[in-house]
Amino acid sequence: MGLEFINRIIRTSLIVSALSFLFVSVYRNFLFGLGLFLGTAWGCLNLFFITQLVVEAFSLKKPNKGKLTLILLIKFPLLYYAGYILLRLKYFPVESLLIGFTLIFAITFLKALGQVVLPSVSRGDKKISPLNPDKINSTNKSLR
Repeated sequence: MGLEFINRIIRTSLIVSALSFLFVSVYRNFLFGLGLFLGTAWGCLNLFFITQLVVEAFSLKKPNKGKLTLILLIKFPLLYYAGYILLRLKYFPVESLLIGFTLIFAITFLKALGQVVLPSVSRGDKKISPLNPDKINSTNKSLR
Protein backbone atom coordinates (compact mmCIF):
# COMPACT_ATOMS: atom_id res chain seq x y z
CA MET A 1 0.00 0.00 0.00
CA GLY A 2 1.65 3.16 -1.19
CA LEU A 3 0.74 6.50 -2.61
CA GLU A 4 -1.10 4.91 -5.52
CA PHE A 5 -3.40 3.23 -2.97
CA ILE A 6 -4.28 6.61 -1.47
CA ASN A 7 -4.83 8.10 -4.93
CA ARG A 8 -7.16 5.20 -5.81
CA ILE A 9 -9.08 5.78 -2.56
CA ILE A 10 -9.54 9.47 -3.41
CA ARG A 11 -10.60 8.70 -6.99
CA THR A 12 -13.01 5.94 -5.94
CA SER A 13 -14.51 8.10 -3.19
CA LEU A 14 -15.19 10.93 -5.61
CA ILE A 15 -16.75 8.57 -8.16
CA VAL A 16 -18.96 6.90 -5.54
CA SER A 17 -20.03 10.27 -4.12
CA ALA A 18 -20.80 11.64 -7.60
CA LEU A 19 -22.99 8.63 -8.34
CA SER A 20 -24.59 8.93 -4.91
CA PHE A 21 -25.22 12.62 -5.56
CA LEU A 22 -27.15 11.76 -8.71
CA PHE A 23 -29.29 9.09 -7.08
CA VAL A 24 -29.89 10.94 -3.81
CA SER A 25 -30.76 14.16 -5.66
CA VAL A 26 -33.44 12.36 -7.66
CA TYR A 27 -34.87 10.11 -4.97
CA ARG A 28 -34.44 12.20 -1.82
CA ASN A 29 -33.40 15.83 -2.00
CA PHE A 30 -30.99 17.89 -4.09
CA LEU A 31 -29.42 19.59 -1.07
CA PHE A 32 -28.93 16.26 0.70
CA GLY A 33 -27.14 14.85 -2.35
CA LEU A 34 -25.01 17.97 -2.77
CA GLY A 35 -24.10 17.90 0.93
CA LEU A 36 -23.01 14.27 0.57
CA PHE A 37 -20.83 15.17 -2.41
CA LEU A 38 -19.33 18.25 -0.72
CA GLY A 39 -18.58 16.28 2.44
CA THR A 40 -16.75 13.64 0.42
CA ALA A 41 -14.88 16.26 -1.58
CA TRP A 42 -13.79 17.91 1.69
CA GLY A 43 -12.58 14.55 3.04
CA CYS A 44 -10.69 13.81 -0.18
CA LEU A 45 -9.00 17.21 -0.09
CA ASN A 46 -8.08 16.60 3.54
CA LEU A 47 -6.56 13.20 2.70
CA PHE A 48 -4.72 14.69 -0.28
CA PHE A 49 -3.14 17.44 1.84
CA ILE A 50 -2.23 14.98 4.62
CA THR A 51 -0.53 12.77 2.01
CA GLN A 52 1.37 15.70 0.52
CA LEU A 53 2.39 16.87 3.99
CA VAL A 54 3.75 13.46 5.01
CA VAL A 55 5.52 12.89 1.69
CA GLU A 56 7.16 16.30 1.78
CA ALA A 57 8.08 16.21 5.47
CA PHE A 58 9.54 12.69 5.49
CA SER A 59 11.16 12.54 2.07
CA LEU A 60 14.73 11.32 1.84
CA LYS A 61 15.74 14.60 0.28
CA LYS A 62 15.86 17.80 2.29
CA PRO A 63 12.23 18.94 2.78
CA ASN A 64 11.19 22.03 0.85
CA LYS A 65 10.18 24.41 3.64
CA GLY A 66 8.26 26.67 1.28
CA LYS A 67 6.09 23.81 0.03
CA LEU A 68 5.58 22.52 3.58
CA THR A 69 4.49 25.97 4.73
CA LEU A 70 2.10 26.31 1.80
CA ILE A 71 0.53 22.91 2.50
CA LEU A 72 0.16 23.77 6.19
CA LEU A 73 -1.37 27.16 5.42
CA ILE A 74 -3.87 25.67 2.99
CA LYS A 75 -4.79 22.58 4.99
CA PHE A 76 -5.23 23.79 8.51
CA PRO A 77 -6.73 27.26 8.35
CA LEU A 78 -8.42 27.24 4.94
CA LEU A 79 -9.65 23.66 4.59
CA TYR A 80 -10.85 23.38 8.18
CA TYR A 81 -12.51 26.78 7.99
CA ALA A 82 -14.32 25.66 4.83
CA GLY A 83 -15.52 22.55 6.70
CA TYR A 84 -16.67 24.72 9.58
CA ILE A 85 -18.56 27.00 7.20
CA LEU A 86 -20.22 24.01 5.52
CA LEU A 87 -21.48 22.84 8.91
CA ARG A 88 -22.31 26.31 10.24
CA LEU A 89 -24.35 27.50 7.22
CA LYS A 90 -27.05 24.91 7.89
CA TYR A 91 -27.82 25.07 4.17
CA PHE A 92 -27.05 21.38 3.74
CA PRO A 93 -28.43 18.73 6.08
CA VAL A 94 -25.79 17.86 8.69
CA GLU A 95 -26.42 14.15 8.14
CA SER A 96 -25.50 14.42 4.47
CA LEU A 97 -22.24 16.20 5.26
CA LEU A 98 -21.35 13.63 7.91
CA ILE A 99 -22.12 10.76 5.54
CA GLY A 100 -19.89 12.45 2.98
CA PHE A 101 -17.12 13.04 5.54
CA THR A 102 -17.12 9.38 6.53
CA LEU A 103 -17.60 7.86 3.07
CA ILE A 104 -13.86 7.99 2.47
CA PHE A 105 -13.29 5.78 5.53
CA ALA A 106 -15.75 3.19 4.24
CA ILE A 107 -14.01 3.21 0.84
CA THR A 108 -10.62 2.81 2.55
CA PHE A 109 -11.88 -0.12 4.62
CA LEU A 110 -13.41 -1.86 1.61
CA LYS A 111 -10.32 -1.35 -0.56
CA ALA A 112 -8.02 -2.70 2.19
CA LEU A 113 -10.39 -5.62 2.76
CA GLY A 114 -10.30 -6.32 -0.96
CA GLN A 115 -6.52 -6.49 -0.88
CA VAL A 116 -6.62 -8.96 2.01
CA VAL A 117 -9.38 -11.17 0.61
CA LEU A 118 -8.23 -11.11 -3.01
CA PRO A 119 -4.46 -10.56 -2.87
CA SER A 120 -3.72 -11.98 -6.31
CA VAL A 121 -6.30 -9.79 -8.00
CA SER A 122 -5.73 -6.55 -6.12
CA ARG A 123 -1.93 -6.52 -5.91
CA GLY A 124 -1.14 -8.44 -9.08
CA ASP A 125 0.76 -11.16 -7.23
CA LYS A 126 1.69 -14.26 -9.16
CA LYS A 127 -0.27 -16.73 -7.08
CA ILE A 128 -3.01 -19.22 -7.50
CA SER A 129 -6.33 -17.43 -7.78
CA PRO A 130 -8.31 -17.59 -4.49
CA LEU A 131 -11.56 -17.71 -6.45
CA ASN A 132 -10.53 -20.70 -8.53
CA PRO A 133 -7.70 -22.70 -6.87
CA ASP A 134 -7.40 -25.02 -9.86
CA LYS A 135 -6.52 -22.16 -12.18
CA ILE A 136 -2.89 -21.08 -12.03
CA ASN A 137 -1.96 -17.55 -12.98
CA SER A 138 -0.48 -17.73 -16.49
CA THR A 139 2.36 -15.35 -15.62
CA ASN A 140 3.72 -17.66 -12.90
CA LYS A 141 5.39 -20.52 -14.69
CA SER A 142 7.10 -21.88 -11.58
CA LEU A 143 3.82 -23.34 -10.26
CA ARG A 144 3.23 -25.51 -13.33
